[in-house]
Amino acid sequence: MLYTAFLWCILCFRYFFPCKRWLAVDEDDGQLARELVPVDEAFMKKGDDDEEDSEATLGLEQKAMSTTYTVRLKTGDKKYAGTDANVFMTLYGTKDDTGIINLKASKTHKNKFERGMTDEFTVEAVDIGPLKKLRIGHDNRGSAGWFLDWVEIDAQSLGQKLRFPCGRWLDKGEDDGAIVRDLFPNPLQTEFYTPFVPYEIKTFTSDVFGAGTDADVFIVLYGRDAVCTQQKSLCVNKRERRMYFERGAEDMFIVELEDVGDVMEKIRIGHDNRGVNPGWHLDRVEIRRLLRKGKGSETIIFPCECWLAKSEDDGETVRELVPSDIITEKLSRDGSLKVTEVEVEDALETHTYKVSVMTGDVYGAGTDANVFLTIYGDLGDTGERKLSKSETNSNKFERGAVDKFTMEAVDLGQVFKIKIRHDNSMVSADWYLDQVEVFDVDTEEVFLFLCERWLSRKREDKRIERLFYVKRDSSTTSRAYVIIIGANHTQTERLWLDLPDGKKGFEAGSLESFESHGSDVGEIKKVEVIYETTVVTGDVQNAGTDTLIFMSVFGANGSTEEMLLQKNEDRFERGQEDTFNMEIDDIAPLRKMRLRIDGSGSRPDWFLDKILITSKKVSVFTYEDWLSKTHGPKRTMICEMAAVVDEEVMVELTTYIIQVRTSDVAAAGTDANVWIIVFGENGDTGTLALKECNKSNKFERKQVDTFRFSDILSLGDLSKVRVWHDNAGLAPGWHLEYIDVKDEIMDKTFRFPCDRWLAKNDDDGQIMRELACANNDYLDLNEKTKYEICVTTGDMAEAETKENAWIVLEGKKGRSKEFVMENSSKKKRFLRGNVDRFEFSSKTLGDIAGICLVTHTSVHYQTTFCLFRDDFLTFECTKTIESFASKARSLVPVKYEIIVITGDEKGAGTDANVFITIYGTNGDSGQRQLRQKFRNLFEREQTDRFVLEMLDMGELQKVRVEHDNSGLSPGWLLDRVEVTNTANGVTTIFLCGKWLDTQRADGQIARVLYPKY
Repeated sequence: MLYTAFLWCILCFRYFFPCKRWLAVDEDDGQLARELVPVDEAFMKKGDDDEEDSEATLGLEQKAMSTTYTVRLKTGDKKYAGTDANVFMTLYGTKDDTGIINLKASKTHKNKFERGMTDEFTVEAVDIGPLKKLRIGHDNRGSAGWFLDWVEIDAQSLGQKLRFPCGRWLDKGEDDGAIVRDLFPNPLQTEFYTPFVPYEIKTFTSDVFGAGTDADVFIVLYGRDAVCTQQKSLCVNKRERRMYFERGAEDMFIVELEDVGDVMEKIRIGHDNRGVNPGWHLDRVEIRRLLRKGKGSETIIFPCECWLAKSEDDGETVRELVPSDIITEKLSRDGSLKVTEVEVEDALETHTYKVSVMTGDVYGAGTDANVFLTIYGDLGDTGERKLSKSETNSNKFERGAVDKFTMEAVDLGQVFKIKIRHDNSMVSADWYLDQVEVFDVDTEEVFLFLCERWLSRKREDKRIERLFYVKRDSSTTSRAYVIIIGANHTQTERLWLDLPDGKKGFEAGSLESFESHGSDVGEIKKVEVIYETTVVTGDVQNAGTDTLIFMSVFGANGSTEEMLLQKNEDRFERGQEDTFNMEIDDIAPLRKMRLRIDGSGSRPDWFLDKILITSKKVSVFTYEDWLSKTHGPKRTMICEMAAVVDEEVMVELTTYIIQVRTSDVAAAGTDANVWIIVFGENGDTGTLALKECNKSNKFERKQVDTFRFSDILSLGDLSKVRVWHDNAGLAPGWHLEYIDVKDEIMDKTFRFPCDRWLAKNDDDGQIMRELACANNDYLDLNEKTKYEICVTTGDMAEAETKENAWIVLEGKKGRSKEFVMENSSKKKRFLRGNVDRFEFSSKTLGDIAGICLVTHTSVHYQTTFCLFRDDFLTFECTKTIESFASKARSLVPVKYEIIVITGDEKGAGTDANVFITIYGTNGDSGQRQLRQKFRNLFEREQTDRFVLEMLDMGELQKVRVEHDNSGLSPGWLLDRVEVTNTANGVTTIFLCGKWLDTQRADGQIARVLYPKY
C-alpha cells in the first residue's frame, strides 16, 4: 500500500489592537463602545524601553484608519417635541455599518433632546464607505414622544457634511406610530470641502517655577503660500485644562485639521489668559503626521523656550514658532523601523511690524473698548493680536490721536489685508477709525489701509469688526482664456492665451494677439471672452460703498445681462482701483455701459470715478460723480456712460421726444402709471417713467401726450419699444393707438403702432406690449437690396495696391453682377492695414454663400488671400453679420404657448403669483405674469397653459421662472416649462425638477432654466 504524507505548515500571526481610550459617558467623547484597528508590530516594539510612550504614539495611526463623525440632531420647535427616552442610531455606508450607537453624552447640553435644541455627539467608526442612510430611534421610555427635525453628520476626514431631513414624530401616539425611522441625505444640502488629516501634537511645558497654566491653549498650523488650519483648542473642557500643561509635563493631543501640505513653515500657539494661573512657560512643540507614501511618520520640532504670559517677558500670550528639526520614521521592507533626523535650514525669519492706528477727528470718535488686529500677508497672518499698550499715549484710541504698537511675527511677505475689531466693552465703546498704517521694519515697506468708518453697535451698519485691503493695480499675472460656442451649444474647451516667453503678465493698457487651436464647433454662434474690468472709486471723503452694484454693457454685437459686481469685502473703497475678470459674450466694439446701485448697505452712496474694460481695445467709461439719493447734483442711483476708445466717443447724447396717442374708443384712457423702454442699435434706454408731460391729465381718450427725456445716449436706429402699466387706479385698462419717438440729434422720428388693449379684462389680458418699428417695413424679395462690403487690406509689406478690384456676390437665391471697387488718386483705397467700405445695390440674393474677387495686381486681403494679375479667387463665406435693419424687420408679433407642469410631491402646488421671462437671440420678453381667470393654477401634478404675444424672440436660450412668495402656501415644485413658437411650431423644453421655496432646498424662489437638447 502506498502512503502519501502531507506536511502542513502552521503560521502564527500576532495582531496588536491598542486602545488607550476611555469607554465612559463622562470621559473622552462619551462613547461606551469602540472599534479597534491593528497596527504594525514594528511600531509596538519601537518603544520597548519606554512602553507607555510607545502606546501613546499609536493613536495617530489608529485615527488615520478610522473616521470620526460629528453628529448634530435638531429637536423640532413644537409643543412636547422633546424626549427623555434613550436615543440610538446606526450609520450605513456602502461597505458596512456602525452597529447600534447609543447617544449618551451630548457635547452641547446636559439635558438632551429638548424642544428646539441641537445636540452634538462624536461617533468613531472604521471605514464603512460613503454614507447612504442612517437609522434613528428610541426605546420609548419616560416621556418618550420625540419630534426630530433633522440630523446632520460632518465627516471631516472625508470632507463632507450631510443633512438627513426628518420633520416627523418618533412617537407611538403621533404620525404613523413609528419610533424608528430610516433617513436619507438630501443632495441639495450636502456640503463638500477639502478633507481633514490627523495630527499628533505634543506640548512640553518647561521645568521652571510657575510654568504650568490653566488657560485655554490653542494652535494654528501653517504651510506654504499662507495655507493654514483653523484655530484649534487643544482641550475640550475645563477638567482637561486643569489636567494638562503642568510644570515639566509632556501632553499629547490627536486632532483632525486641514491639510497644510508637505511643508509646515510655522505654527502659532497661545492661550486666552484665563484661569487661576494663566501664565505658561513653553519649552517646545512637536507635531507628528503620517507620511503620504509608505508606512511611517514625520515629526517636526518647534522650539519655544519662553513665556506666554502677561506678567513675564514682553507680555505676549501668543507665539509664532518656526521648525528646527524634522525626524522621519519609516517602515522598511524587512519590517524594521528606519529613523532619520535633519535640521531645517530655510526656516522663515521673524519680522518686526510697527502699527500706527489713527482715530478719526469727529465727535465721539474715541473708544475705551479692547481693540484687536490681524495682519494678513501672502505668506500667512499674525493671528488676532490685542493692541494693549500704546507707545505714544497712555489713554489709547482717543479722538484725533495716533497710537503706535509693535508686534513680532514670522515673515508675512507682502501685506495685503487687515482685520480690526473691538469687543464693545466699557461705557464708550463706539469708535471712528480713520486709518491704519503697517510698517515692516525689516523690509522698510509701508502698507496703508484707509477706513473712515464707525466700528459701533449703534451707528452705520452696527458692525464692530471690519476688513480693509491695500490698493491693487489693473495688471494681472493670471492666465487668461476664451471659450468659442457653436451650433447646438457645442463649445471648445478653454483656449488658454499664453503669453510669449519673457512676458510675465498682462500689463495695464497692453494689447496682445494669440493663435489657438481647439475642437471644431461648426458655425460660431458666439465667443465668450474675458473682459478685464477696472473700477476706479473716487478719492473724496466717504467715497467707498457697501451697496450692491449692477452693470450692463452694450456693444455693436449685442449686450450683456445685468451683472452683479461682487463686493468681496475689499472692493469699491475710497481711491481704490479694483480689477477683476468677467467672462461674457464677445459683443465688441463696446458702445456704452449702464450702472446702477440698489441703495442697500450701511454706506449706500458711492462716488464713481471711471470704469475701464479691456479686451481687444481699452474702453473708458467716465462718470466722476455720485451715485446717491442724498449726495451730488444728480441725486440718482443709475447712470449711463458712453465708451471712449482711442479718444473717440462711441455714442452721442441726444434728447428723445416721446408722443403717446391713446385710441378713440370707449374707456380707452387709463389712470395707471405707465413705463416704457426704447430699443435700438446701441441697446436700450432702460426703464423710463412716463410722468411729466404737456398735459395735466395723461392718457385720456383721443389724446396725444408728449414726454421729453434729455441727455440720453443715442440708440441710433430704433427697433422696438416695450410699454406697460401697473394696473393701478380706478380705470387702469388702456387702449393704445401708437407711440412716436423722435431722436433730436438724428432728426428722425420712429413710429410704433399698437391699436391694442393693455388691460387685464380686455383683449388677451396683457398689460405689457412690445411694439415693432413701422419704419422698418419688410422688403419684398423682388426689390433691390443694399449690400455693404468691408475690405481689410493686410498689414504687411507690399500689401497695398493702386489698382481697382472687382467683386461678385454669390447668394443662395442668385448671383450679383460684377461690382467695381474703385481706387482713384482722389480717394485712395486698399492702403496697408486700412478698412475700406463700399455700398452696392442688387437684387436680393438671399444668404451670402461666397464671393468671387478679381484684381489686376498682387494684393493681400485679410492677410490670407494672395491674388495675382488677371486672376481671380472664389472663397466661401465663413461668417455673416446680420445688419441692424434686417434684425429690426424680423421683429414681428408671435404668439408663444407656454406650458407649465407642477411636480408630483406633497405640497408641490403654490398660491403665489408666478412670473416668467423668456430670453432669445433677439432679446428678452420682459417679466410677464402667468395668470388666468377662474382657474386655480399651479396645483400638484397639474399642467397649465398660457398664450403670450411677443415680438419674435429668435432662437430661445433660457427662461427665468419666479414667484412673489405670496399666499398661504407659496412653496412650489416646478417640474418643467415648455415654450412653443406658434408661428413655426418649434417647441423648446426647459427642465427644472426643483423647489422654488424659501423653506426648502437652497431657499431660492427664482430659477433660470436652459433648453433640453
